[in-house]
Amino acid sequence: MKNLDFLIVGAQKCATTTLFEHLRLHPDINMPLEKEVPFFTKATCTKERWRNFTKSHFEENDDRLWGKATPQYMCHDSVPERIHQLMPELKLIAILRDPIERTWSHYQMGRRRGTEERSFDEAVDELLQAEAMTRVRSLPVPTHESGFESESDFYVAWSEYGRILRRYAQWFPPEKLLVLYTEDLQSKPEETLDRLLSFIGLTPGFRPETLGQVIHQGGASNFIPHSVRVWLRQRHLLYSLWQCLPEAKRGRLRFLYEQWNVRKLPLTKKQISVATRDALQKHYGEDLQALLKLPIEAPPWLQAYLQA
Repeated sequence: MKNLDFLIVGAQKCATTTLFEHLRLHPDINMPLEKEVPFFTKATCTKERWRNFTKSHFEENDDRLWGKATPQYMCHDSVPERIHQLMPELKLIAILRDPIERTWSHYQMGRRRGTEERSFDEAVDELLQAEAMTRVRSLPVPTHESGFESESDFYVAWSEYGRILRRYAQWFPPEKLLVLYTEDLQSKPEETLDRLLSFIGLTPGFRPETLGQVIHQGGASNFIPHSVRVWLRQRHLLYSLWQCLPEAKRGRLRFLYEQWNVRKLPLTKKQISVATRDALQKHYGEDLQALLKLPIEAPPWLQAYLQA
């Protein structure tokens, strides 16, 4: 049984899709057709279940490096320990983005999916309350198995990179964790990709056709409303035909559809109020102290939060 060689653990809305598409095109890498196929989010992640999982999502008898990208792995307290118990030699990659920008993008996705009605200021004000922060950090991660579930509780908590990566540092040594930044992937894509390739043991210099692109850009709305997708699921004949496709093929088609079905426009773009931005800068500035204790390069947005 072959284990993963590397795993992109997140964070969500930080260009994990772009990294996935870059690496999927590498001739020496074997990755699933679909990006978000979680395995370690369930407590029953045994060797036997991993063997069954690989039959559905990987080409077997393959000597290439095996990798996967699942941003939900930075949203679940138990995942670092589960990964370590099954694959202690695994190399982990996290890609992080300015936390306020990540929070705003996550909120936009909620509006686009129709699961969020509050203004951004209202949502952040509620989520920064002490009781709310304690509660949401222990909530289960939505699985979206039967359609989009609300992620409105997690806009702030999933940008607490220091708190989240500290859990990984408890189970994996520094040489097993590479932290990249979305801003670097955009401004110096070749150098950033080469760092990743070197980290997983491949020769730098690979230049996929996707390099420099933003593969899955967020936006304010969909071309086709989610209600249409729900309606189609309720048409039993159509849904039965859909279910006849192999799971991996269905996943890839869902992935491509989600990329296409986004209007690449800002959300009526009301700027974040000064009060809300100040509150988030203070909150993330405190979390940043935990992130800086890890042996990683300082993020490009460091100064904005240290001055808050």
